[in-house]
Amino acid sequence: MSAMPKLCTVDVFYGPQVLGNQHHIAYRPAPAWSETPSQYQRVPNLILMSGGSGAFQAQFLNYGRQVRRCGSGNLAVAAYINEKLKTKPTNELLLTPSGEIQLGFDHESAYYFDKPLTQRPLRNFRFWRRLISQPVINGCYCGGRNDYVLLELSQPLTQLSVNSGALCQFSRRALIVIYRLLSGAVQLRYFAPQYGAAEDAATGSACVQAGAYLRNQYPKSYAHQPIEIKQCSPAGGCLYLKNYQQQVLVRGRTAMRDSTAVFSSFDYTEE
Repeated sequence: MSAMPKLCTVDVFYGPQVLGNQHHIAYRPAPAWSETPSQYQRVPNLILMSGGSGAFQAQFLNYGRQVRRCGSGNLAVAAYINEKLKTKPTNELLLTPSGEIQLGFDHESAYYFDKPLTQRPLRNFRFWRRLISQPVINGCYCGGRNDYVLLELSQPLTQLSVNSGALCQFSRRALIVIYRLLSGAVQLRYFAPQYGAAEDAATGSACVQAGAYLRNQYPKSYAHQPIEIKQCSPAGGCLYLKNYQQQVLVRGRTAMRDSTAVFSSFDYTEE
């Protein structure tokens, strides 16, 4: 029996009065993870991390189910490299199921760059309005049918209610909803019941799509200025974006701690 890596917990996108997302990282330099060990099947927001400087690899899973894109997971990896591996990552390459990501950790925070998906104008406004029972003023499709739809609303999102059953029945797209505040900050909520996440706490991958949408629709306000995203999930999240040509920079606060108290019932060994 060989010892399994000890899990380490990283809180991401937290801030004043918001909890952000919590990830659990299992790291080994080699070999890369080919499958999820049975001991980790019930771990939420798990990151199986391997490799070393020049080419780290990460798989993102939620209770054993693969997650293709995970912005908060990218920042968790950056924080782990910085704090546990004692290496200051600067545009470090991370290989993920959805492609290559550049990430780092500087004097401000952990960060990563990501390329937004292709966006197309929204159709069938009537359906999306019925789905959320609120007026939709604009929106777009992001990527393919298994990716995202983004809706911009004319009122704050704190009381927003989404018909998850209808969303699962009629679309495979996860739902991003935004509202622009007078201050220039943006409220965001993200729903993906089709993929086991009724509502995500803090979602970097959704914010990348929102950043590109804001740049395209309101270039004077968002093309070159930093964007503060306030994710209005029950847990809440604080994210900071900036558009750079074909990419979006995502930043967020991170904090690291051991997971032994959280998963004390787990046996970190494999046969």
